[in-house]
Amino acid sequence: MSTRPPNNSTGPFDHLSLRYLRQALDIPHPSDEPFVFNPLEYRIIRRAKLTTLTMAALLGLFGGLLLHLPQYTWPDLFSNTPIGLFGNAYELPLITTLYTLLLVYLEINLLLAINGWGTKTIMEVCQFPRAHDAQYERHLQALATAAVNKSQPGFLRFGIDPYLTMPRWGLTLFFLLNIIKASLTALIVRFIAQPFIGQPASDLIGVPVYALWNVWSSRQVLHEAQVRVMAPITIREFVHELYEEWGKNDQFRPLIMDALQYLSILDRPYNYAHFLLTETLKDRFELQAGTAIAGTFTEQAPKTPIAVRRSLERLMVFGALIDGRLSRLEKGRLHQLRQLGFMTYSVKEVRQMSVDYNQGRGLWV
Repeated sequence: MSTRPPNNSTGPFDHLSLRYLRQALDIPHPSDEPFVFNPLEYRIIRRAKLTTLTMAALLGLFGGLLLHLPQYTWPDLFSNTPIGLFGNAYELPLITTLYTLLLVYLEINLLLAINGWGTKTIMEVCQFPRAHDAQYERHLQALATAAVNKSQPGFLRFGIDPYLTMPRWGLTLFFLLNIIKASLTALIVRFIAQPFIGQPASDLIGVPVYALWNVWSSRQVLHEAQVRVMAPITIREFVHELYEEWGKNDQFRPLIMDALQYLSILDRPYNYAHFLLTETLKDRFELQAGTAIAGTFTEQAPKTPIAVRRSLERLMVFGALIDGRLSRLEKGRLHQLRQLGFMTYSVKEVRQMSVDYNQGRGLWV
């Protein structure tokens, strides 16, 4: 999968990743599939993920400590500020508020830098997007337009690629919302613990909450980055194989869009993997947008020959798993198909395929 990376490192973490990358280049990959991590690539990416998550956790811990300890060490500095308004005097925590906003600003920017390094490592190891998606920038622009038009929470999808000069507003908003969630969670923990152990101790008990939320948000970012790397070439290989077998079949082709509609894939164009799968299928099979008819798939698909049904089943399982997440809706639709006798894959098999794909072993349906 790898070719020689550009020597454009700017810091100690880049030097570390490039050192491992150059190790990978010295080892032959005679049977390496471009959409599967070989052992060394898997080890490099796993190390990058662990480093990113560890740094995000430490950042959350330090941020929580810096929020509370100075207020107990120098209470006079953080005393309320008297403000007169409409003839009334109010005591407002202006210093505390400004200090908190400063910490949030610093934490978001540090999280962007930490996750940017982890994302950059994954993309450099896999030589993405150059070797995977030649129209990556156009696809991102289309995703952004789709997300805005659909008014969907797809902001995590943007600003994640260090190679493109796109704004980082998506990740910034994502991290900001997670810091707010962490603050609310820590507030609940302190509220529950304070009657038993007092305020100072309850504040410290809430500190690990910030670390846990940082780890969770960083995992989401790294997962999105890996899917964005693995999805294009995995989709290309799968659709090519599907077309070679069923490209001219008049029973299979009309049901492709209906299958995607049944899984609600067509309703989520802001999802990078689903968008790319839809675009690739439409282009390869020469399908027209808007040809899917809701509610007809479960009526028409069971009437097709067994070979066609098995290929439609493969397409649906592939579509459900390609974004690295098996949603509740997708689980429900696959369960319905299993009740109708259409599905032959068991729940255990689908889950195992999802695990293999997320661990870089490919999506073999």
